[in-house]
Formats: sequence, structure tokens, C-alpha cells
Amino acid sequence: MKRITLLFVTLLMSTNMIYSQSPVKKGLSANLQNSQFGITVPVWLGSNFALVPGVDVKYAETVGTDFSVGLAARYYFKNEKLCPYLALRGGSAIYIPSSENPTGTETQVDFLTGLAFGLEYFLTDNLSVGIEAQGNLTKSDKNSLRFGNPDGLNFNTGTMISATIYF
Repeated sequence: MKRITLLFVTLLMSTNMIYSQSPVKKGLSANLQNSQFGITVPVWLGSNFALVPGVDVKYAETVGTDFSVGLAARYYFKNEKLCPYLALRGGSAIYIPSSENPTGTETQVDFLTGLAFGLEYFLTDNLSVGIEAQGNLTKSDKNSLRFGNPDGLNFNTGTMISATIYF
């Protein structure tokens, strides 16, 4: 758990360092993928490039905590109202069972890397909606059933929709 906290704090600090170095456009996004909600913080580092750290946390008192952290690098092909982009994504999903969980399950860590193609439509300069199609390669923990293949490699596809407020 200490490593997860350290990773999360490092991610937030690096994002703050990027903010302080130049007047960049930054936002806060709510994402929906399958039945999971997530939060990302897009940070534009130029007119066509953004780094997008993200986090997702699910907690059930007697079951445990499912925590995901990731980073995407997006390259936008054009900077207009409708902005198509290509992204490289990476991250991990960590399941930490509750001490009250009677199944004896251990902590599980799954890894993900992938490519995505997306479209972001700017309703105004400060508000956008988006959709993304993904191809992901995952490596499951030996005890994980998250991708249906414990200790195996998987390829899967996914889609994500988002709404972003820019500051």
C-alpha cells in the first residue's frame, strides 16, 4: 500500500511541476468505460500534445479496494473544434482485499499498455466531450480474474466517453 501511495503522490507532484513551469492548458475529466468511472487530468504541453494522468478508485467495506492509476500521452492531429488524436496508454490496476474479506484473497496487480484513437469535441474553449476506441495488452496477476486469464497476457478492446472542463 505504501508503494501505491508513493506512486500516486509522485504522479500528482509531477503534474503540479508541469503546471508551474509554463502557462499550460489543464483540465479535469470525468470518464466512463464499461461500468467504471474515472478521473483524468489532461495537461496540454503544446498545441498538439497532452499528458493525461488518471486515477480510479472503487471501495467495498468488506470486500476491498480496487485502485487504478495510469498515464496517457495524446498527440492531436489538429487543434480545432473537433480534435482527433492518437494516444499511448499505460497503467496498473491494484486490488487490495479488506481485512474483513473471508476469501483469503491476496493483493493483485495487473498491468496495461495500449493504443487509442479518440475524438475530442470542444463545445466551448473550456468544455469538451470525447470518445475513445482502445486496443489494450494486459498482463494479469497470478491470482487475478480481472481479465479472465490469471498470470496471462490478454489483448482486449474498449471504448471510453468523457466530459472535460478546462481551466
